[in-house]
Amino acid sequence: MHRKVTVRQRPERRRDERGAVAIMIAFTLTAICVVTAMVMDFGLVRLDRQVDRSAADSATLAGLHGLNKDDGIPHSYVGVCAAVRYLKANDPRFVGINEATGWKDGNNAATGNGCSSTALTLKSCKPADKSTWAKWHWAGSTGDLSMDVTIQSGFSFATAPALPEDSLAASSSDTTDTTKRYCDTLAVTIGQSRKPGLGSLATSSRLSTVVRSVGRVKTVPGSSAPAMLLLKRTGCPALRTGNSGSGSGTFIHVLGAITSTGLAQAGSIHADSDGTGCTGGSNSNIFIGAQDSGIVAYAAPLVSNPTAPDPTKPGLVTSYAAATGANQGVVRDQLDYVYGSTALTSGGTRNEVSARPLITRKLIDDRYFTGVKAAITAAAPIFSAPAAPAGFNKTLNNCTPTAAQVASITSADTLYVNCTANNGFQASGITINANAVYFNGTVNPSGTLKMPNATKVYIGNQGNKTNALAIGNGASFEMNNSAANMSGTLCSTAVNAGLTKGTLFIRTGSIAESNGGMLRLCRTTAFMLGGQSDGCVPATSGNAPTTTPCAGTLGTGQFTQTGGDIDWTAPNSLDQTLDTTTNTSLPAAVTAWADPNGPEDLALWSESATNTSQTYNMNGGGIFNVRGVFMVPNADPFKISGGAGMNLTNAQYIVTSIELNGGTQITMKVDPNSAVTLPDLDLVGLIR
Repeated sequence: MHRKVTVRQRPERRRDERGAVAIMIAFTLTAICVVTAMVMDFGLVRLDRQVDRSAADSATLAGLHGLNKDDGIPHSYVGVCAAVRYLKANDPRFVGINEATGWKDGNNAATGNGCSSTALTLKSCKPADKSTWAKWHWAGSTGDLSMDVTIQSGFSFATAPALPEDSLAASSSDTTDTTKRYCDTLAVTIGQSRKPGLGSLATSSRLSTVVRSVGRVKTVPGSSAPAMLLLKRTGCPALRTGNSGSGSGTFIHVLGAITSTGLAQAGSIHADSDGTGCTGGSNSNIFIGAQDSGIVAYAAPLVSNPTAPDPTKPGLVTSYAAATGANQGVVRDQLDYVYGSTALTSGGTRNEVSARPLITRKLIDDRYFTGVKAAITAAAPIFSAPAAPAGFNKTLNNCTPTAAQVASITSADTLYVNCTANNGFQASGITINANAVYFNGTVNPSGTLKMPNATKVYIGNQGNKTNALAIGNGASFEMNNSAANMSGTLCSTAVNAGLTKGTLFIRTGSIAESNGGMLRLCRTTAFMLGGQSDGCVPATSGNAPTTTPCAGTLGTGQFTQTGGDIDWTAPNSLDQTLDTTTNTSLPAAVTAWADPNGPEDLALWSESATNTSQTYNMNGGGIFNVRGVFMVPNADPFKISGGAGMNLTNAQYIVTSIELNGGTQITMKVDPNSAVTLPDLDLVGLIR
């Protein structure tokens, strides 16, 4: 008998998962700790970047201000040094900086100390010359922090290490002034590394960050207008008042001024000569005062109290030679003879001639080239016409007309004077009422010649005589001198956009005036073309003075006044040309300077002299009422004579050199709104 056998199953063992959970929790907690540590370290990195960005931004702004040495040209080493010193003085992490080491130029060649070297601080940055660029590097540590700093100007994004933010649209769209590219830019790069905190659970690598701040400047008109800008690059003198030891009483004093818009400027004179060839001996100085207070620039008045001098704006006599380290004996004859004063009109502390970088004629060229070249181009067809030019509706075939013979000419007419006689146009006691007059020969009036409505006068001198305009005893040449343009018996100096302005063109030959004559040019710009259709105006701005400005020659024509009266004012339509907040040129001023019908504030433009002399003369002795910018860059010297007591308001001379003779005593005062100002650098700001 069989019975069913039942196999008992073993009871199933219970699984205990508590160990797995513990392991998972351990891994999770570790991961959380690592992530938390990494987040904390990332936060620390973020904080480091913020601190470094703030430091780099501030240092960049300090460096941008340092680029400016009052000549409108970036000075890379000065800017970089300013940024270096800012970091060292304002952030304890950089207290160990050694500013004397770590300097290189843009070619990566080692240089001297960019903060202390006179040669390097004077060096102006040139975009195409990397030897004028500056670069400084320092690496150091403080505690656990390792720091690495690079400061550069000029700076090029194309050659700099790329950073992630460089690819952002706001960065890639940045542009720069192509004429100053790289030199107008300063960059501060700060790299930093530290040991990780709790993040060391995941990595032992140091936490590193790099930030770069980049800023830019731009050239703008400054607020300082020198009464005399002397362009001679080498040799001396650039300005002479009499002869050394003469005691003639000759002097030039430049006073400070306050504009109608509340801008105060000190009196100033500047010379570009580097002093080469000057010995410092008798009559071998850049500035020759020759006697006590012979050449003086006085302080600006206080805006709040114009009867007191502004202690922050003393008068300035400045020199490029002083900037290059020339001995003061080369720069001036004696301190008591040549100085900048802290007083308004006399006395005060006598300060030495101070340093200023090379200025050149560039600022004048940049302001006026558009209007000057347009005016000269427009005059060319007049002089090339074989007979009456197009648009001239009346012709006078007479060299000695009477008043009755020109009485029918009205202000609606334009007159062609066909007179090529050897002695020129010799009319006397006549008034020509035409609005434009073209003399195809020379003009040699034997009496008064008035053209009160003439805003355009052309003297062709087709016979190429030495003198295109000769004004002798009892004679006068007067234009644009209608009653509205006069103030009493003199040309008005009022600011008035509603008054007419004129232009006078001399194709070739000189303007000559002798005793008893009168030259009256009211609100008029005169152009002396030197026998060239382009007026010998250079193609590029900023050229050095030359003895061959006109197609390889000195040109034909100069201004020679050996006596008589001069009453000459420039077009003057604007009371304000500079924005009082930004010091930038107002749009209305830019338009007025470019007006070929009479550029604002420009009295004379002449590149030439004669084939034998570079000397220009203003030797009056009588009326001497002149106002405006006299741009005669190759005049060497421009002589001013005529006796004591000449007060010139808003007259500015831009020449190679100036000489005062004959006991001439000139007191000048220049409104920067009515003259060419020295350039300045203004901030564009941070661009990265």
